[in-house]
Amino acid sequence: MFVKTVGLGPSGSAFLKLYGKAYGVELSQRYFKACGEAVPVETPLVDMRYVVDRVKLYKFYHWRREVGEVAYTKPRWYIVDKQKWVESLRPPGGEAGEHDVLVKAGGPYQSKGEKITVARAYVAGVKAGEETAHFIFPETEVGFYWVFPHGDVYNVGGGFLDVGNPIPHLMEFVKRWLGGGVVLDVRGAPLTVFPKIVLHDGGFRIGEAAGFLYPLTGEGIRPGIISAMALAEALRTKKPLDTYRRRVTPMVRQIEFQKRLLSIARRLGGSGALMELADDGVLREYVEENLSARVLFATLAKRPRVGVKVLVNLIK
Repeated sequence: MFVKTVGLGPSGSAFLKLYGKAYGVELSQRYFKACGEAVPVETPLVDMRYVVDRVKLYKFYHWRREVGEVAYTKPRWYIVDKQKWVESLRPPGGEAGEHDVLVKAGGPYQSKGEKITVARAYVAGVKAGEETAHFIFPETEVGFYWVFPHGDVYNVGGGFLDVGNPIPHLMEFVKRWLGGGVVLDVRGAPLTVFPKIVLHDGGFRIGEAAGFLYPLTGEGIRPGIISAMALAEALRTKKPLDTYRRRVTPMVRQIEFQKRLLSIARRLGGSGALMELADDGVLREYVEENLSARVLFATLAKRPRVGVKVLVNLIK
């Protein structure tokens, strides 16, 4: 089967590289999307030439109060120059022609579900620890700020439910939480926080266009590439849609569970209640994108005052 792929971000470019018999359509010559530029070390197709930093310590805050940390002996994340890496995945321009299958890989511009705008800045002149990722949850809004190492600067960003323009919040965060710094670049981008999973509708979908993005962390690169791999393999089988659906089922379950938790935070009026449940076990599962009802209920039992509120909302 010959495939036409619309969208050449991480998932679309990865699919073309993996499948082969396809061509891509992309309006933009250069790739860009504001994000944290972090990928787990096991993410397929990561080229070490584009790794600019590493993370092996994760620190979590409820505004200024540190609530926990997760440490690894070896790097758990790579920080990449995402633009250069994605552009390196893109195949040379080919001749557009007839196709048997359409693949939609247009990210948030083709996805279905509620979206927010996230903001990202590069900040110089501050110190926040080497190989350390900081997650800062504000007192009222639902969402978080991040501070990730990025070579000689820091990638600082944030995104929140029901906040139309997060850039003023981000600039205030740089001033108040980081204590200042030189803001070198500020960008914004849409993000699908309550994605509707759609695998096929007039064409196959991969990446964020299919809903493959973890709502609690905003991680989309790894699930996007995994979905591209799953579809590339499925198209070589007799029942590609059934095969594709089976291979992405674990990601779908995790995404749906995280959507429920994010809905709870919205109903409770902020991320604070969920942060009160944070312990080392929950935070490690958060980093690993492996949150489960079993882990959550075990934590609820230790914190009954907060747990009752969360449990009531969880079973609604």
